[in-house]
Amino acid sequence: MSEPEDRNRFKKPLERPALNLPARRMDQPEAPPAADEQHPAAPGGLARLLEAVAKMLQPKPQPEAKPAQPAMPPVDPPVFTVLVAAMNGDTADGAASQALFKLLDTKTTLKVKPLPRPFQLDVLDDPAQVASAVTNTRHAVAAENADLMLWGDVTKDGYRLRLSGTAIPDEERPAAFGPSTRMELPLKLDEPQLNLLYAAILAAAEPATEVQRAGIRRLLPLAAAPLEVMAAKPPVALSMPQQRTLQLVHGHVCAACATAVPPSQSGEWFQKAINAYRAAEKRLNPRVDPPWEAGLIHKHLAAALTLRGERLKDRAVEFLQEAVGEWRAAAEVLNRATMPQEWAAVQTRLGTTLYRLDLLTGDSELLREALQALQASQQVYTRNDAPQRWAEIMHTIAQVLEVYGDQMKNPEVLKRAIEACNSVLEVRNRDRTPLAWAATRNTLGSALFLLDKHGGGVTHLLLAMDVLEEALEVFKTYGAKGPAQVAARNLAHVKKLAEDRKARQIIDPEWVGRE
Repeated sequence: MSEPEDRNRFKKPLERPALNLPARRMDQPEAPPAADEQHPAAPGGLARLLEAVAKMLQPKPQPEAKPAQPAMPPVDPPVFTVLVAAMNGDTADGAASQALFKLLDTKTTLKVKPLPRPFQLDVLDDPAQVASAVTNTRHAVAAENADLMLWGDVTKDGYRLRLSGTAIPDEERPAAFGPSTRMELPLKLDEPQLNLLYAAILAAAEPATEVQRAGIRRLLPLAAAPLEVMAAKPPVALSMPQQRTLQLVHGHVCAACATAVPPSQSGEWFQKAINAYRAAEKRLNPRVDPPWEAGLIHKHLAAALTLRGERLKDRAVEFLQEAVGEWRAAAEVLNRATMPQEWAAVQTRLGTTLYRLDLLTGDSELLREALQALQASQQVYTRNDAPQRWAEIMHTIAQVLEVYGDQMKNPEVLKRAIEACNSVLEVRNRDRTPLAWAATRNTLGSALFLLDKHGGGVTHLLLAMDVLEEALEVFKTYGAKGPAQVAARNLAHVKKLAEDRKARQIIDPEWVGRE
């Protein structure tokens, strides 16, 4: 091949069919390599290489977090079983009763059961009707193995509801939910009515197990919060009785909280209860409401004031004095003939409060009034009809006589205290009621000690030692530390006085005949 031909042949475009690329003529200047085809050693390539390495060394981005789903609050298991009885005056289909059932059934801490049976109480100050209603409702709650029952009436104005348990209502207890505590609600039931009924049920419940007691301590203060907001300013759409119900129930709930929370927190709850009862009292209309309505509010207020004075040492005298005034006001209004249980409860608590106040002030005149009130209550709480209640009151009478006899240094009064203790011990038994029996023996031993202390003898001191040692033994056996300490101190006083009296009676016969 000649040189020109070879040269011309190489000048022809080069074919690159395998790569399917366009032909490039050799006589055309070669285009510079594309940016991404440059050698890595080139300055731009090095930067990109370093950038790629840096990206490789960076942590991989985490997948975008999905919004957290709100955690479902734990569902509380049922703590109390509540019956909802058929309402008197309900429609044929039981709409009002079903509305109550459905409302309470939304609370998971309650096991709600319907009871297709109505219970009626037309006149609160009719003793026969009240006694019959209490008996029937108690039996129904026990038969259904429940804790409480909600029962009552429905009228054109709304609901009138009551709560009953398995035990006889203790009218002396603060926050006592008995037949006298009527809850008047509007016909339209919504969240405010649910809050009121739920808090009332917890306050009225009598815990029988540790689970229930723990449930009350945890649930009751929480249930009181929404009720407090309503009670502070009752809706004007409510009738005056409904507004009074709201504040009365709020007082009961706060009083129950005061007994459930630690002592360091109880003062605030007591004050809330006192304020609520006073607010309820202001919504009474003397021209419309019967006098016993005011008497019952005085009773509830007095119970809260008394317990506040007994449990908390600060300002105890002030609160007990105020409580005495409220007990007296209740006693003036409530009538023994028409409301015997409430009247007797007021007399009993008036007597015990006067006794407590005397222990703090030393005013013996208070003890005279205390004896009169306690003895009056035994006209209702008789030994035959209510032996244990009678014995409890008689024991308090013995304590009052003991203190009064000591203050007056009067052996005759102390002998009456001893007689009262002996009559109580005819009812109280060491096997059936060991702690109550020991408490009575402790009072008896103290009265025997004081009788010889003021009478100058030793005969009763020896008996007092035996009595107090028996009481101390029972207290220790049942782990009653506080009463055991009291009995031990009393026993120490008796032994010391006995030793002193015995030493004085030792006389040297030879010395007597001298001179």
